[in-house]
Amino acid sequence: MAKRKSERPTRNGLGTRLLTPRLLLRPPAEDHGASIARALRRNAAHLARVSPSVPPSSSLVAVAQRVAAERREFTRGTTFAFYAFIRAAAAPPAGPPDVVAKVVLSGVHRGALQGAYLGYWVDARHEGQGLAYEAVRAVIEFAMTDARLHRLQAAIQPWNARSVALVRRLGFRHEGLARRYLDVGGDWQDHEIYALTSEEWLYGPAPV
Repeated sequence: MAKRKSERPTRNGLGTRLLTPRLLLRPPAEDHGASIARALRRNAAHLARVSPSVPPSSSLVAVAQRVAAERREFTRGTTFAFYAFIRAAAAPPAGPPDVVAKVVLSGVHRGALQGAYLGYWVDARHEGQGLAYEAVRAVIEFAMTDARLHRLQAAIQPWNARSVALVRRLGFRHEGLARRYLDVGGDWQDHEIYALTSEEWLYGPAPV
């Protein structure tokens, strides 16, 4: 039985929009730099525990360069970065709203693999509200349908019980422990590897 889909989205390259009950997810726009920089500064300590050893710079220049790169990569189909905004604030008159989450499909491989790596973070102020579930679920649906990917892989540090619970709720399988897998905070950290295939997503048990 196919899974219930999210609200009808708009999907057209950089014009892609994914809707959930509370969120609008989209590729970064050129005028989102200030919002992204604010989110990175606000969550610097929060992200330091899970991000690679060199965290994304929060300077406006560095963020603008990252936005430009993410837009190019989205168009090429090599990385799909989505930023999440609360829908009620999706288009305020005073300018772009706050970024509350980011979900990324990186390292997209075509050919025989048809896979990508799944990464995500949620603003610390919004943890425990179910926004991560909404955001990640919408991007998985995009990955398995529009992007036509077959496999997603997520690497999670063993202590991160909240993230483990999230991917398990979304149907990911535990595949094993990768020793000293990623450099986080200047040290090589073990990560648990979870994976999900398109067959499991489209026809497996629905998330609870």
